[in-house]
Amino acid sequence: MIDTTANTSPSTQRRHRVLILGANGRFGLAAAQAFDAAGWDVVAQVRRAPAAGMPARARIVALPTTDIDGIAAHAAGAEVVVHALNPSDYTLWAAELLPMARQGMDIAERLGARFALPGNVYNYGAAM
Repeated sequence: MIDTTANTSPSTQRRHRVLILGANGRFGLAAAQAFDAAGWDVVAQVRRAPAAGMPARARIVALPTTDIDGIAAHAAGAEVVVHALNPSDYTLWAAELLPMARQGMDIAERLGARFALPGNVYNYGAAM
Protein backbone atom coordinates (compact mmCIF):
# COMPACT_ATOMS: atom_id res chain seq x y z
CA MET A 1 0.00 0.00 0.00
CA ILE A 2 1.28 3.46 -0.87
CA ASP A 3 1.03 6.06 1.91
CA THR A 4 -0.36 9.31 0.51
CA THR A 5 -1.10 11.03 3.82
CA ALA A 6 2.21 12.91 3.89
CA ASN A 7 1.21 14.78 0.74
CA THR A 8 -1.89 16.49 2.12
CA SER A 9 -0.07 19.78 2.71
CA PRO A 10 2.65 20.21 0.08
CA SER A 11 3.75 23.56 1.47
CA THR A 12 4.79 22.04 4.80
CA GLN A 13 5.49 18.42 3.92
CA ARG A 14 8.29 17.10 1.76
CA ARG A 15 7.27 14.63 -0.90
CA HIS A 16 8.18 10.99 -0.52
CA ARG A 17 10.72 9.67 -3.03
CA VAL A 18 10.98 6.19 -4.52
CA LEU A 19 13.68 4.67 -6.69
CA ILE A 20 12.42 2.05 -9.11
CA LEU A 21 15.10 -0.23 -10.53
CA GLY A 22 13.95 -1.55 -13.90
CA ALA A 23 11.27 1.09 -14.38
CA ASN A 24 10.69 0.20 -18.05
CA GLY A 25 9.41 -3.32 -17.39
CA ARG A 26 5.79 -4.26 -16.81
CA PHE A 27 5.98 -4.22 -13.02
CA GLY A 28 8.44 -1.32 -12.86
CA LEU A 29 6.34 0.91 -15.12
CA ALA A 30 3.16 0.06 -13.20
CA ALA A 31 4.98 0.91 -9.95
CA ALA A 32 6.25 4.21 -11.40
CA GLN A 33 2.73 5.15 -12.46
CA ALA A 34 1.21 4.17 -9.10
CA PHE A 35 3.77 6.03 -7.00
CA ASP A 36 3.49 9.09 -9.26
CA ALA A 37 -0.31 9.03 -9.00
CA ALA A 38 0.05 8.89 -5.20
CA GLY A 39 2.17 12.04 -5.24
CA TRP A 40 5.62 10.52 -4.76
CA ASP A 41 8.75 11.75 -6.53
CA VAL A 42 9.75 8.91 -8.84
CA VAL A 43 13.36 8.17 -9.76
CA ALA A 44 13.27 5.67 -12.63
CA GLN A 45 16.37 3.58 -13.36
CA VAL A 46 16.25 2.31 -16.93
CA ARG A 47 18.57 0.49 -19.35
CA ARG A 48 17.16 2.21 -22.46
CA ALA A 49 14.90 5.15 -23.35
CA PRO A 50 11.88 5.47 -21.02
CA ALA A 51 8.86 3.36 -21.94
CA ALA A 52 5.63 4.88 -23.20
CA GLY A 53 3.54 5.76 -20.17
CA MET A 54 6.46 6.73 -17.95
CA PRO A 55 5.26 9.58 -15.71
CA ALA A 56 6.37 12.94 -17.11
CA ARG A 57 7.65 14.01 -13.69
CA ALA A 58 9.85 10.93 -13.26
CA ARG A 59 13.58 11.56 -13.00
CA ILE A 60 15.18 9.18 -15.50
CA VAL A 61 18.48 7.56 -14.50
CA ALA A 62 20.04 5.63 -17.38
CA LEU A 63 22.80 3.91 -15.43
CA PRO A 64 23.52 0.21 -14.97
CA THR A 65 22.75 -1.16 -11.51
CA THR A 66 26.45 -1.92 -11.14
CA ASP A 67 26.92 1.86 -10.74
CA ILE A 68 25.72 1.86 -7.14
CA ASP A 69 27.27 5.23 -6.27
CA GLY A 70 25.89 6.92 -9.39
CA ILE A 71 22.36 5.64 -8.88
CA ALA A 72 22.43 6.49 -5.18
CA ALA A 73 23.56 10.04 -6.01
CA HIS A 74 20.66 10.51 -8.46
CA ALA A 75 18.17 9.01 -6.00
CA ALA A 76 19.32 10.83 -2.85
CA GLY A 77 16.48 11.04 -0.36
CA ALA A 78 14.65 7.97 -1.63
CA GLU A 79 12.85 6.15 1.17
CA VAL A 80 12.00 3.05 -0.85
CA VAL A 81 13.87 1.11 -3.53
CA VAL A 82 11.59 -1.07 -5.67
CA HIS A 83 13.51 -3.90 -7.31
CA ALA A 84 11.69 -4.50 -10.60
CA LEU A 85 14.67 -5.90 -12.49
CA ASN A 86 14.71 -9.24 -14.24
CA PRO A 87 17.37 -10.95 -16.32
CA SER A 88 16.82 -10.28 -20.02
CA ASP A 89 16.40 -13.99 -20.73
CA TYR A 90 14.72 -16.48 -18.41
CA THR A 91 17.53 -18.97 -19.02
CA LEU A 92 19.88 -16.55 -17.23
CA TRP A 93 17.90 -16.42 -13.98
CA ALA A 94 20.08 -18.86 -12.08
CA ALA A 95 23.22 -16.89 -12.86
CA GLU A 96 21.91 -13.31 -12.81
CA LEU A 97 18.99 -12.98 -10.40
CA LEU A 98 20.86 -13.05 -7.08
CA PRO A 99 23.63 -10.65 -8.20
CA MET A 100 20.96 -8.25 -9.49
CA ALA A 101 19.09 -8.43 -6.18
CA ARG A 102 22.35 -7.86 -4.28
CA GLN A 103 23.00 -4.70 -6.30
CA GLY A 104 19.51 -3.46 -5.44
CA MET A 105 20.07 -4.20 -1.75
CA ASP A 106 23.40 -2.36 -1.86
CA ILE A 107 21.73 0.69 -3.42
CA ALA A 108 18.97 0.63 -0.78
CA GLU A 109 21.54 0.31 1.98
CA ARG A 110 23.52 3.24 0.57
CA LEU A 111 20.33 5.35 0.56
CA GLY A 112 19.13 4.16 3.97
CA ALA A 113 15.94 3.10 2.19
CA ARG A 114 13.55 0.17 2.47
CA PHE A 115 14.07 -2.52 -0.15
CA ALA A 116 10.95 -3.84 -1.88
CA LEU A 117 11.45 -7.09 -3.79
CA PRO A 118 8.15 -8.18 -5.35
CA GLY A 119 9.41 -11.55 -6.57
CA ASN A 120 9.43 -12.24 -10.28
CA VAL A 121 7.17 -11.66 -13.25
CA TYR A 122 5.80 -15.19 -13.07
CA ASN A 123 3.89 -14.23 -9.91
CA TYR A 124 1.72 -11.76 -11.84
CA GLY A 125 0.75 -13.65 -14.98
CA ALA A 126 0.91 -12.73 -18.65
CA ALA A 127 -1.90 -10.16 -18.44
CA MET A 128 0.15 -7.67 -16.44
